[in-house]
Amino acid sequence: MTWGLTESHRARKRRRRWAVVKWVLILVGLIGAGAFAYATGAKLARIEVRELEEQVAELQRRLDEQAQENARLRRELEATENQLTTWKQRYEQNVPEGEPAELLKLLRARLNNGVPADRLEFLVESASVEPECPGGPVTKRFIVQTPLSSGAASSVSFAGNTVTVTATGQPATDAQGQPQAWFDPAAPITATFTRLGGESQSAEGRLPVHHAMVVDGQEHRFSIVEGDDRAFAKVTWRRCDYP
Repeated sequence: MTWGLTESHRARKRRRRWAVVKWVLILVGLIGAGAFAYATGAKLARIEVRELEEQVAELQRRLDEQAQENARLRRELEATENQLTTWKQRYEQNVPEGEPAELLKLLRARLNNGVPADRLEFLVESASVEPECPGGPVTKRFIVQTPLSSGAASSVSFAGNTVTVTATGQPATDAQGQPQAWFDPAAPITATFTRLGGESQSAEGRLPVHHAMVVDGQEHRFSIVEGDDRAFAKVTWRRCDYP
């Protein structure tokens, strides 16, 4: 009887110890699993951080390369703009425009026509700002012809009929836009200067129109302006020493 009670008490103690051991084992397993999960998570986090750092470094490298490329392109742009400015300045210095260009064109034409270069050089060097003009000034008026005018009083002559001046223009219009017989002084005209014998030269443009021609070693200068009366223009002539 006593032995049975003792054995039963021992069995209960073993069961309690086994239960404690099981809980200890379970707790150890849980702690181990947690530690493993933490270690695994930390490792994955380190891998992720390293990959992100590598991506950041790659992006920074690309940004640095792009900044260097942009700086290079800016330098090339500045160099190109400087070259463009230099060439523009050279063009403006070496390529004449306006009156110098017209003078160069005239000189080339005279050279092509066989006039010696030394002769042209002499004439240019001999030209003066205020030449001696013993003839004139003489001013006459004439009618600028249009497709609607009659042709009367349409020419004037100077220097003993050495040069005859005529001109044509566009008809003026009234308030209703209808063309009139007289010319429009605001529109371009074409003036013709005819030498005795038939040879002629022309000058075109809006008034005033200026022209010069050489006849028998004398320079004849003409200035055409709007006349005081409708349909008329006035031309002033001077004969000057040449060159």
